[in-house]
Amino acid sequence: MLVVGLIVGAGITYALSSSSMASTVTSTSTSTTTVGAGATATVTNTVTASGSGGLTGTITIGDLTDLSGQLQAIGSQQKIAVGLAITDINNYLLAEGVTSYKFATITEDTGLNPATALTDLQTLSADGVQVVVGPLSSGEASNILQYANTNRIVLISPSSTAISLAIPNDYLFRLVPNDAAQSFAIARALVGENVKDIVVINQQSVYGTGLANATMNRFVALGGHTESEVQYSSTATDFTPTLTTAQSEYQSGVAKYGASSVAVVAIGYQEVGQMLIQAKSSFPSLLSATWYGSDGEAQNTDFTNSTSAAAPVSAQVKLISTIGESPTPSAKTNAFVAEFTAAAPGQTPDSYAINAYDATWVAALSVIAAGQNNGQAIQKALPGVANTYYGASGWTQLQPSGDEAPVGYDIYEVQTVSGSTQWVLAGSYSSATDAITWQPGMP
Repeated sequence: MLVVGLIVGAGITYALSSSSMASTVTSTSTSTTTVGAGATATVTNTVTASGSGGLTGTITIGDLTDLSGQLQAIGSQQKIAVGLAITDINNYLLAEGVTSYKFATITEDTGLNPATALTDLQTLSADGVQVVVGPLSSGEASNILQYANTNRIVLISPSSTAISLAIPNDYLFRLVPNDAAQSFAIARALVGENVKDIVVINQQSVYGTGLANATMNRFVALGGHTESEVQYSSTATDFTPTLTTAQSEYQSGVAKYGASSVAVVAIGYQEVGQMLIQAKSSFPSLLSATWYGSDGEAQNTDFTNSTSAAAPVSAQVKLISTIGESPTPSAKTNAFVAEFTAAAPGQTPDSYAINAYDATWVAALSVIAAGQNNGQAIQKALPGVANTYYGASGWTQLQPSGDEAPVGYDIYEVQTVSGSTQWVLAGSYSSATDAITWQPGMP
């Protein structure tokens, strides 16, 4: 029988009997889960599985991640997290006496290239993969979604946030809120710091353009002003043209509103570090402004690495960046963090790695709930699984679009502390109240 709600390791999992199951099994259970210091939640779960006893052999969950591109620092953590989840899932199955099937993973390096992501997904499909963790970026997700929909391959991204991909009933699920919520957080942070005018620099992609436009619209709605949007190609390595235009826009803003009231908003990935290095060399006036970033930059170690020339410049402009709210520390969160740091000494998992761990669990549990390794069946089972799952990242309730419901955002900034450049938690944004609580002395 399927019993939902048993807590094992860092995830809520299904208890399975190794005996054969009827073709259709419906199970309801209630569990009390510790979700924080002294706080509990009662969860009632109902799952119907058709042909659950038919799972046999090795079921492969794909892992589309970036190991060589602009998000390799994040992508390498995703690979570790997915591997740990697979190990934990299999250990649990064995502990429950289930030996008829197990899970495995195949990792494909997309290099953050949408075309490569499509080729990689086609390779996984040829290997019989029906559910995939990833891809990391919205550009990749946008390029492979038609193939995934046509071939009924489920995608569970831990980090894609483009508003344009918030599509009900497709094969893309995202364990992060879409950028409609993030734009509110960035705009509120700007207004809260008395910024009156912004120069927006963004990568020309479904992610960069979508979030930049949403942020500009929200900032204007709150009474702010924006200079003309400055875009750069997703393949750019020389940002001289971009910075030349941005500097002109910045000087225009300063003339109208004063230097203290003008900020730069940079929506991109780790290439923003190269942009900052070039600004220091040839466009130093842009570094007089505070820079604001997004989840494409927040917690990325390329901005704080002691060997990176971008680190001191990032600290100079603060690079105040939003990222999906960290889970309330729980036994599951702590268990995963300990597991991750043991597997990758010296590293602390970022929020996307935690999401990827939970995405792997949700993928496996959806296969189990479907009772077959079939993309169409998994797609139908997944919302019910996600909506009653409490993992290392917390609750994973989905909106009708298949994106995680927004709760809030953490706000980080780059600081030099005791000679070390690091991301420091500056505050938190609540989606429910549209308000920011800053840490003392921040930002």
